[in-house]
Amino acid sequence: MQPNNYSWFDLNFPWIGGVAGVVMLILLFVTRILQNNQTIPKCKDITWLSWLGVTAYLIHNIEEYGIDLYGHVHAFPEQFCATVAKALGVVKCNVPPAFYLAVNITLFWVIAPLSAFLSSRHPLVGLAIYSIIFINGLIHILPMLKGEVYGPGSLTAITIFLPLSIWVGYACFGHRKLPFSAMILLIILSLVLHASLVGSMAAFLKGNISDDRLIAIQIINAILFLAIPLIAEKWWHIDKISTLSPE
Repeated sequence: MQPNNYSWFDLNFPWIGGVAGVVMLILLFVTRILQNNQTIPKCKDITWLSWLGVTAYLIHNIEEYGIDLYGHVHAFPEQFCATVAKALGVVKCNVPPAFYLAVNITLFWVIAPLSAFLSSRHPLVGLAIYSIIFINGLIHILPMLKGEVYGPGSLTAITIFLPLSIWVGYACFGHRKLPFSAMILLIILSLVLHASLVGSMAAFLKGNISDDRLIAIQIINAILFLAIPLIAEKWWHIDKISTLSPE
């Protein structure tokens, strides 16, 4: 069982993010403030898509950490922690609540918005959020394909994450766009990030690392998720591209 020592912020951060998400939805669909190249449709503008990715994850966090489809409050931490603990044969899952904040606040309140802000000059950086969206969506959906019951976050994974991932792959990668090899790099990066998250959690539950180190790993992961695409852009010579040519 998950420890019942959540702070006010632990329980309410998804709602705070949700308010920001509503504001961004208005800016995205009512204005052109978050669009870089206003000569093309919003849905093909990398900066607009980058901010849409941030918004999508804030909405997803409401289902995971706010209230899920069945009305359960803050349901994902207990479900996720119990799943990992069961796989390890651990009786009690005592992952600290700060772990979940370290993952979500660092990645989706700091790194993802910063990446979207940089996307007009660093398109690969801006789109990196979609590799997390894609892999996270699959993680939520695959158990359901095996006949398991709904898990917190599955609804937004099906209705938002995977459709957006497919569209971004089509609209932003390929001929006269970002190279497919860059897409593969982002997917690999997201796989490594998810593996590091689960692996560090497992190491903590086995008593191999402290809670401080567990939290530090999540912050380092988020920083690398920004730094690696920045470096990779120089490899493909796209670090100074402000817009990509639409088909």
